[in-house]
Amino acid sequence: MDKINFNIENGFSYHWSGRFIAPNENWIHMTRELVDYELVLVTEGILYIECDGTEYIVKEGEYLIMSPSKLQKGTKSGYCSFYWVHFDADEMHTGSKDDKISDEEKNKGWLNIKRQSVCKYKERTIILLKELQDSDKRYRDQNLNNFLTGALLTEISLQNRENSGSKELHSKEQLNSDIKTYISWHISESLRIEDLAAYFEYNEKYLTTLFRKLNGIPLKQYILREKIEYAKSVLTESNTTVSEVAYSIGFSDVHNFSNAFKNITGMAPGVYRRQYDQHSIFDK
Repeated sequence: MDKINFNIENGFSYHWSGRFIAPNENWIHMTRELVDYELVLVTEGILYIECDGTEYIVKEGEYLIMSPSKLQKGTKSGYCSFYWVHFDADEMHTGSKDDKISDEEKNKGWLNIKRQSVCKYKERTIILLKELQDSDKRYRDQNLNNFLTGALLTEISLQNRENSGSKELHSKEQLNSDIKTYISWHISESLRIEDLAAYFEYNEKYLTTLFRKLNGIPLKQYILREKIEYAKSVLTESNTTVSEVAYSIGFSDVHNFSNAFKNITGMAPGVYRRQYDQHSIFDK
């Protein structure tokens, strides 16, 4: 099994990332010199590619990490779509494809990762890929991008760790967990079910049915409940006005927020804040 050993202590240097969708079935990858590392995760179709004489066939749900090479080129045409990330890192060359990094070397900060494998938790990995792209566009902060690149590669490595002894989550359970994670990360946005379905690339009806089956609560209601939980913490830990709290979690109307808050907690936001303040005084 071909593996790569990256030096975590020296970190990763992010270059750029994106998502590619082939225009048609006649598309073939360009021929070029690959000057850095490239990670690709195929989400649809098959990618046929070669690096320095080694041919790879990357199927849907698989990832491939290509090292800097004198020649990278497509070997066969076909439709596919994939996420990609270019980065630099320090690699330890073991001299044999079957060499395994020792426990002592792991402790020194080396990340052992398969060059090509199935991405066991594809949706979770896509979240990290999209977060990396969003970070790059929004902040243009190299340190944050480097950190997220390392987190992405570590996630993939952990997903494919051999003989870890950990029980794998069923793909549906993993998707359920990833949806909840996404909601918590984007709680300040106007979260619509159709947007979640598009993000995870699932049918909207399938997503809502799955979520209700696994959680016993409709997805829309779960989103609202999480927003109210977040609002409760803001109300009790800051002097932010009710209107500002409403807008901070994606409500465009403070009255709708107040009604939703009252339906879930049994009291208006202002009343909830005052009651919490009274309890805090008595607890002191």
